[in-house]
Amino acid sequence: MSWRGKYISWYRILEQHFDGLTPDLTDNEIMENVTQEDQFIIPTNKENKTEEMAKAYPNISIKLSETGIELGILYNEADQFVLIKNIFRETHTDQLQKLLNQFQKLDDGYETVLYSKSREEKSILIRKYVTSRVDKQLIGRVIDEAESLRKGGRQIVNNQSTYVPPKNSELYLTRIRIALNEEEYKKSVEEIKPIYETLTEIKTQREIISDRLSKPRIKRNLYREFIETLNEARKRDLISAEKMREINKKWREDEDERESLLQYLMDLINQDKTQVIS
Repeated sequence: MSWRGKYISWYRILEQHFDGLTPDLTDNEIMENVTQEDQFIIPTNKENKTEEMAKAYPNISIKLSETGIELGILYNEADQFVLIKNIFRETHTDQLQKLLNQFQKLDDGYETVLYSKSREEKSILIRKYVTSRVDKQLIGRVIDEAESLRKGGRQIVNNQSTYVPPKNSELYLTRIRIALNEEEYKKSVEEIKPIYETLTEIKTQREIISDRLSKPRIKRNLYREFIETLNEARKRDLISAEKMREINKKWREDEDERESLLQYLMDLINQDKTQVIS
């Protein structure tokens, strides 16, 4: 058996405690997901679903050494960051508060850590916090910074505008390092499980819109709000008559774009109000 086989028994323990939250992997699949850097990254469940139902759940990371084990919830893909940002929407107030409450229950051994990494260099530590002290603002900032690392571009460095190449970002929403002990490991698995469950409750943009439109009253209210906002934007001469018809047509034909269209119109009006005040 490959040296990667050492992860099999540890995954089986986690799989048993996570009650179906993780994919059903064969021994070979487990070993295939162990990197050259000796890190087992458990794939999300989205690979087992249709494209329409796929969700970019975070990964679970396990690292073994001769004396210890590291267990964490890892965000390292662009679509994972897109999904977790939805927790800051009004539709997810309960999930956000639940997540913060779960953070506060963790001991100080749990850390929230952000790394940057390029092909030419090893991981560089960017931020590290004790997870139990992380609040809403701090979560938002560290997620934004992780996305900024991935995008790169011109940034102010030492008071000068400098081009920063895109880098991979690795955000451990929470991570703990413990002794290589099965009982300690089981305890940590049980402690991160409710956090992972909360993260899987975050809805995609498609799901958020679908939930709104599935309720007739909400559907009517949302359309009325859109029409009123569209008319207001035209009244202020912020869009042309042709643009108005184009937006209205797009609203009717593309449900996925409805929320962004409404937000676009509201931003136009708010910017105009700000200019008038100033």
